[in-house]
Amino acid sequence: MAKREMILIMGLGLHGGGIGAANYFIKKGRKVLITDLKSRDELRESIEKLEKSSNVKLVLGRHRYRDFRRANLIVKNPAVRFDSPFIEYARKRGIRVDSDIGIFLEEILKKSKNIIGITGTKGKSTTASLIHRALSSVWPDSVLAGNIGISVFDAIEKIDVDTWIVLELSSFQLGSIREKRFSPHVAVITNFMEDHLNYYSDMREYFSDKEVIYRYQKPGDVLVVNRDQDVFKMIKPTDGVRVLSFGLEADFDGEGTYRKGNDVYFRGESGECRLLSLERIKLRGIHNLYNIMAAAAVCTAIGVEPGNIERAFDNFNPLEHRLEIVYERSDFRIINDTAATTPDAAVSAIRAIEKPIFLIAGGYDKGLPLEGFVKVINDEVDTLALLAGNGTERMMKMGIKVKHMLFYDLEKAVEYALRESGGRGTVILSPGFASFGMFKNEFHRGDEFKRIVKELLGRGIV
Repeated sequence: MAKREMILIMGLGLHGGGIGAANYFIKKGRKVLITDLKSRDELRESIEKLEKSSNVKLVLGRHRYRDFRRANLIVKNPAVRFDSPFIEYARKRGIRVDSDIGIFLEEILKKSKNIIGITGTKGKSTTASLIHRALSSVWPDSVLAGNIGISVFDAIEKIDVDTWIVLELSSFQLGSIREKRFSPHVAVITNFMEDHLNYYSDMREYFSDKEVIYRYQKPGDVLVVNRDQDVFKMIKPTDGVRVLSFGLEADFDGEGTYRKGNDVYFRGESGECRLLSLERIKLRGIHNLYNIMAAAAVCTAIGVEPGNIERAFDNFNPLEHRLEIVYERSDFRIINDTAATTPDAAVSAIRAIEKPIFLIAGGYDKGLPLEGFVKVINDEVDTLALLAGNGTERMMKMGIKVKHMLFYDLEKAVEYALRESGGRGTVILSPGFASFGMFKNEFHRGDEFKRIVKELLGRGIV
């Protein structure tokens, strides 16, 4: 690529992907044009992270066909569909369109093929982080990147021929590399549940992107999948791929991990092996048990010793925004679970925590089934503070029977939940919905929650 060719970044975004791609090309001395539908004010934090260069131009609040016509390469945000009129316009003119993950793979496959890819509706970040923690105890130069909020471009210079690379991959990212016909050496599917139906036409289309994680694997590669879910029956691995499963029970065919008492075991061709005890691990809930078993299966498959796995997992703290304990004393705790953006994720959280439960939930509707969420709220929640949104409206029409109030302000919702708790049980933000409208994203929602909790506790609310 000639040095003065123009790179168009379509979607700077708020999570680091667009920033990483822009800075990567800026450092290479390329001309970079960034176009995003958000305003400068909305993107202020991202813009401040850009490398300073006279070669960078911003077009915000709109996209313009003339910019796409001038580009030599378009790096689209993974959430931008290939049938976007701007992308179609560019491709008809022979302009190359790629994603940050696609460009990253082209670069690092020249160095290392030791790639572990993790996808799933939920559990990706925790599973990827557990794997990386254990790998780092053996191979300190191991890299963690992808959808977890760490730009893949920040990792390129750290990668050598023997480097293990752990990539968290969303369905959007996987869909963006379908045309490359690439799947990682080790592919992990944590679970598959209804989500993103505001983006995909149906679950079949959603799974079609997810299955890119394993569809192009070669003999000798490894596929790790949850056998307790229907996704286990849906996969069709390539002949010669080593399939490992994870699940609760020991009664299964093939290789994989399972729970026996309070321990996790691996059963393979050479027999049964105890990997770790669950007693000291800080992760709560059955969903995290699945994440632990998935990560343990991967680490075992690539040769990490059980002792290293156990030590790494014992020292692992819950990730920020995922059942994150914000405050705790004897019989009272406050938990930030803002990453629970689907009803199923919120249900898992409710079932994982101590009662009585004072839940803060609600938000933007993705069109997902709500019956199970409403039932669990009515059965297991003491008091409910609802955040306004079209998803909340639909849920309320289904019949919330527990004590509840509707709020258009997070601070008032948190104050209500805290007062209702009386300093006992669990106050938890586990929305079950996306955050569009009220917050920039779910992480902004979680940060605001923690700020408000700190302020209210300082005022002696409970």
